Amino acid sequence: MKIYEKGYKAVAAYIKKSIEEGSLSEGDRLPSEAKLCEMFSLSRQTVRKGMNLLKKEGVLTGLQGSGTYVGSVKKKSRRLKYMSVAVMLTYGDSYIFPPVVRGITGTLNEAGYSTQLSFTDNNVSNEERLLKNLLENDNVDALIVEPSKGALPNPNLRLYRELIYRGVQVLFINASYRDLEAPCIRLDDESVGKKALQYLYEKGHRKIGGIFHCEDEQGIRRYGGFMEMARDLKLDIDPDHIVWLDTADIRNMKSAAPKVLSRIKGCTAVMAYNDEVACELIKICKENGMRVPEDLSVIGVDDADISATIVPALTTFTHPKEILGKKAADTILQMMDEQGDEASYLLESSLNERESVKKIFI
Repeated sequence: MKIYEKGYKAVAAYIKKSIEEGSLSEGDRLPSEAKLCEMFSLSRQTVRKGMNLLKKEGVLTGLQGSGTYVGSVKKKSRRLKYMSVAVMLTYGDSYIFPPVVRGITGTLNEAGYSTQLSFTDNNVSNEERLLKNLLENDNVDALIVEPSKGALPNPNLRLYRELIYRGVQVLFINASYRDLEAPCIRLDDESVGKKALQYLYEKGHRKIGGIFHCEDEQGIRRYGGFMEMARDLKLDIDPDHIVWLDTADIRNMKSAAPKVLSRIKGCTAVMAYNDEVACELIKICKENGMRVPEDLSVIGVDDADISATIVPALTTFTHPKEILGKKAADTILQMMDEQGDEASYLLESSLNERESVKKIFI
């Protein structure tokens, strides 16, 4: 198919041509914004402008959280009759989630809703099973969910789309699936990555490494902010000093220790993906004769309870856990009442300066 238009007009022309030639029919779902960005090498804003042009012409219809469709397509109408919200998180024993759950359940209970709480263990097979149960039981009005390994392609998007088509409101927390285009309440992870590197730089560090989670969107976003600040500061970050860990590595940092130590060798400071990783790194350093912060400064994210008790106490960025839970509950209530079109929201973080970072005089 030859398209001679440029920019957003090329997107609109491609879609119209696809409809004329029959490769897209009434009711078909369009490729995601991310896919169209890749196809045309355009920004999301430009692709969205082309799609919005066709929406105004009545060629396309957008369904929040589900995608964009050819023609006039509507979600199934759904009356609030269950007064129940499903909450599906990755871990039940993580330090992050008790206050998040408190914020969600407290707010929903005050509004008269019950909650159905479940955990995926950050496993897409468990996620699939839980989503199928929700579809089979069909007894909730909404779903608040944290994605499982959200940075990776997910095989369960069809199940989410089916829930949304049935009229179940879906809201993500902490991260979302790139191809689902659903609203999300999360920490501004890019900003955290930027601020962490800037803080270490202001403390005189120039040989700085990072340890990030390769399977979770938070890790990708924190790395992105980290590297963006490096460019702003004109600081050369050695790629060999960036360590990518998966879920199994983080669960057993001792096994990952040789890889971690070899990659950050020569660094004077390291940003860790979160406080769990940061505290394990401090322990690994001690076991290998390295002193924190004398030999290596460490900074984390989340302000977990252990960050204040470990020796040395960890410098970290706060995570408004209970506030996030309350905001998610307030947002899903508004979505069920069909108040407003844009439900995504970023939460800010602040530095909690302790003892794990030293100043280098240069």
